[in-house]
Amino acid sequence: MTEQIALVTGASSGLGAQFSRVLAANGYTVIAAARREDRLTALCKEIIAAGGKAHPLQMDVTDIAGIPATLDKAEAMAGPITCLINNAGIGTEQRATDVTPDDFDHIMTVNLKAPFFLATEMGRRWIGRKQEGRIVNVSSLSVARAIPGLTSYAMTKAAISRMTQMLAREWINMGINVNAVAPGYINTEINEAAFETDKGKQMTAMMPRRRIGDPSDLDQTILYLSDPTQRFLTGQVIYVDDGQGL
Repeated sequence: MTEQIALVTGASSGLGAQFSRVLAANGYTVIAAARREDRLTALCKEIIAAGGKAHPLQMDVTDIAGIPATLDKAEAMAGPITCLINNAGIGTEQRATDVTPDDFDHIMTVNLKAPFFLATEMGRRWIGRKQEGRIVNVSSLSVARAIPGLTSYAMTKAAISRMTQMLAREWINMGINVNAVAPGYINTEINEAAFETDKGKQMTAMMPRRRIGDPSDLDQTILYLSDPTQRFLTGQVIYVDDGQGL
């Protein structure tokens, strides 16, 4: 295939770091974007040492007005982006009655507003260039399963799932495929301590296979949805949850 350049947001840790590794290992040039530049630099050095291509890009997705300039910078360092992995997001565990207006605005900006404007800016560029593109949004099992304490988070992810369908339909004849992956419980550095508590172990024991996932369990799905030769799937939300939602 021709050179594929993937922008991965939220790449400094967790799923974003793993997505960057697996894409680079499969021939993509990766632009790893996040706020923590030191973490990005270390990740890109790791990828390059393994034979891949990667560039660190310091980016605050909440700077909506700065998105076009940041994408200009990304494309100047690596070339025209062909794939956007909209991974940056935050989780919160709050009862709905404890959510303040500031809490609500913050999670909506990070988890929904930023992915929307990143996607639309990329779409605008691809359409203008008559270039095909792939967008992979990150949704969540919480869209399909009501989980106490995750109301505001699940609302953003439900909107991401619907956004995926709407953008896919709007751009269906533009060579742009838009899909989403909806992970179940995945063990990352953000939540690994919680899974080691008694409550976390009890929750794991109640899962159908009595286990939680590893970030690498999403590798094949990310590769498939990013693949430029994958032309017949768009507007879909793929649940990769080990049956946790059953």
